[in-house]
Amino acid sequence: MKKLSLLISIIVLIIISYFTFSNLEIKSENRNRIKGIDISNQYKGNLKWSELKEFGDFVILRAVRAIDTCKTKCIEKFASIPDKKFNKNWKSLKNNKIIRGAYHFFAPNVSAKTQFDIFKRTVKLEKGDLPPILDVENRKCDMNEVFKWLELAKTHFKVKPILYSEYFFYKLFLKNKNNSFPIWLYINENFFMEPSFKNPNCVLWQYKQDKLINDFQEKVDFNVFLGKNEDFKNLLIK
Repeated sequence: MKKLSLLISIIVLIIISYFTFSNLEIKSENRNRIKGIDISNQYKGNLKWSELKEFGDFVILRAVRAIDTCKTKCIEKFASIPDKKFNKNWKSLKNNKIIRGAYHFFAPNVSAKTQFDIFKRTVKLEKGDLPPILDVENRKCDMNEVFKWLELAKTHFKVKPILYSEYFFYKLFLKNKNNSFPIWLYINENFFMEPSFKNPNCVLWQYKQDKLINDFQEKVDFNVFLGKNEDFKNLLIK
C-alpha cells in the first residue's frame, strides 16, 4: 500500500510539474532584447515619455476597460468603456516616435461584437503599430466570445491580434482553444522562468507589474519581446 501511495504521489508530482513548467524555459539574461511597457492611462497630467529611456522601445496603452455598472451589491453588470486618456496618449506616442500598441480589457457578459465595435471605433491602427491586443483575465468571461473578438479583429485589421493573459490562466482556460493567435503572457520574473517564444507562440513576456520609472508619474508593467529584432519588425502592422 505504501508503495502504491508513493507511486501515485510521484505521478501526481510529474503531472503538476509538467503543467507548471511546460512551455517555460530558464529566464534569459540577454540585455539586448526589445523592451517595452504597458500602462492603464490613469495619470491625469502629461506623461513624460522621455523618462522611459531603456524601457521604452514600445508602449502599449489600454484603449477599452471593463467596468461593473451595477450598483446592487453582489450583482455584476459589466460594460466596455473607452479609456478617456487613450486618444491623448495614443497621439503623443506617435509624436514621440515610439512604437505603440493598444489593448482591450475583455468584459464578462458583453458580446464579442459589442465589445469589438467599441474597440474599432476607439483605436485607429497604422503602419508600424503593434497588432490589436485582447486582455483576458476574468474566468467569468465566455471564452467562445473571447475568440469571436479575436476573429473580428483579425478580419477588420487584416492582421492576427495578440491574446494577453496570466500564464496559468492561459493554460487553464485559453490554451486548448487557441490554435493560431500569438500570445503575451505574464509570469513574474521571480519565478526565474520565462515563456518560450515558439512553444506556444508567445511573442511578449510581461515580467513585472505596477512599478515606477524615474519621473514617469504612472505605474507601469515591464515587458520584453521574446524573439529577435527581425521577428519584432515582422510582428508590426505593414
